Amino acid sequence: MQEQFFSVTHATPVNVIPMPGDFHLPTLEALEAELPEPFRIASSITSIDIVTSRLMRNQNESMHDLVEIVNQQSRKIDMIMGYVLSVQDHPEHRFHTLRFSAGQLTYLHPHQGHGEPPHLHQIVRLKIFLREEASAIYCYAQVKQLEPSEHGTHVLLDYVRIREDDRELLVRASLHVQSKQLKLRAQDRQR
Repeated sequence: MQEQFFSVTHATPVNVIPMPGDFHLPTLEALEAELPEPFRIASSITSIDIVTSRLMRNQNESMHDLVEIVNQQSRKIDMIMGYVLSVQDHPEHRFHTLRFSAGQLTYLHPHQGHGEPPHLHQIVRLKIFLREEASAIYCYAQVKQLEPSEHGTHVLLDYVRIREDDRELLVRASLHVQSKQLKLRAQDRQR
């Protein structure tokens, strides 16, 4: 049974690569070993950014200019990482999420242009591109549900092999998306 995590409705690019029927799910150690280098670097940068932002929040107001300089440097690194990760995004495997959380995601597999959707219980390799976080996640998931729709098939995937740091990144990303959505709703109500 998959743990329940808060999910958000949000379109983010995801590569879905179906694995053959005799595929054996890698161990966490094997997943770590096969992780493409750009994903490893992005994960390390995200971890450093979290520590840096905690340290900066603990400084007093007189450090405002230094905080702004560090934030500008971080944005430059994010732009470079965004480009590096975009090379890992392959159009022939690209879909967009309808919803995602730290436990599962749903994407639309259109009727045309991408062949047949994966079958129920099939294992897929995922590359989840979190552009707002300047990061990406490489993991494995299993098809939990297929639901036909007017525009294609909604495919619900449960993550079955994911690094804990990546799960935490998905938690943060979903909270950031929710925060932005709530701010936009508040602005719309004020108009």
